[in-house]
Amino acid sequence: MSDFLAVLALYYICDSTAALRPMSGEEVLRCTQTYETVKTYFVPSFDLAPRGSLARFEQMQHGYLGFKSWEADNPDIVADLRQKAERAIRVGFEG
Repeated sequence: MSDFLAVLALYYICDSTAALRPMSGEEVLRCTQTYETVKTYFVPSFDLAPRGSLARFEQMQHGYLGFKSWEADNPDIVADLRQKAERAIRVGFEG
């Protein structure tokens, strides 16, 4: 679970960054990978379909819905991670 929380911290940093300013191409690529890692965590099998396939799209959609359900079940953790991410981004943005 701690690995998952570390990835979630990055997820919320990406989310906060995108809300504050345009991201560089490199940031977009890293954040896209982070978003996919989060969704993959909620895919029931480790046998992921090939990228670009309809099956992979369905797996990622299922993973996203699982993630959103987890967020709804863990509002305190989500609020804490979001607050830390926003603070980190604002300090970097203002500094």
